[in-house]
Amino acid sequence: MHRCQLHLLVILVCCAGTTVSTGCTDRNRVRRPDFWPFSRNTSDKVPGIPSPAERIAVLRKLGQKAAWAKPAEQEKISSELAASFQVEADPLIRVEIVRAISGYPTAAAASVLDAAVHDSDSDVRLAACEAWGERGGPEAVAKLSEALASDVDTDVRLMAAQALGNTGDAGAVAALGQALEDRDPAMQYLAVRSLRQVTGEDFGNDVNQWRQYAKGEMPTPSAPVSVADRIRRLF
Repeated sequence: MHRCQLHLLVILVCCAGTTVSTGCTDRNRVRRPDFWPFSRNTSDKVPGIPSPAERIAVLRKLGQKAAWAKPAEQEKISSELAASFQVEADPLIRVEIVRAISGYPTAAAASVLDAAVHDSDSDVRLAACEAWGERGGPEAVAKLSEALASDVDTDVRLMAAQALGNTGDAGAVAALGQALEDRDPAMQYLAVRSLRQVTGEDFGNDVNQWRQYAKGEMPTPSAPVSVADRIRRLF
């Protein structure tokens, strides 16, 4: 309910209660309406339909099974999760499906993560980037590099940069080197950190040296930059 509507409802109910208490007997007193917003017995459960909390609990248990389920069961569970993802309207549930299926080494799981990294909801795309980072491999590097270069949401791009580092794959160097051209200090920081992870090299926080390295050039230390110049470059 809208905040103003709720406020008006409380005022009306309070006024009604005042009128009744001053001019009516207990027998004629107005009962509290069924939609009273502060009832202690509220619930999001509809008979016969699992609540979102119940669905999330089930999905998390299925996610835990990935570590010990036999291959046949992994295929079955991931196929069922993939089918659910295709028809799920609630983005919060789609996020949980992505997290649940991410640990399954199946084609169905990869298909869901591929769809999720292009989802209309940014939280789903965030979860997909994180999952690809944990999954690793050339396919993960390709999907994350695409998200890093083209996603419209800054947080998703930042997650993609971080996740590329988690893959530990040197194939991420080109995409991370390109990310260093972004003027956002947060992006530069995550790109440098991820480059350390995938290369084993360490040029400190010297973005120019990392740029040179990513291009295949010999890194040379940059001239010291004053605090004033650093602030100026941000604007």
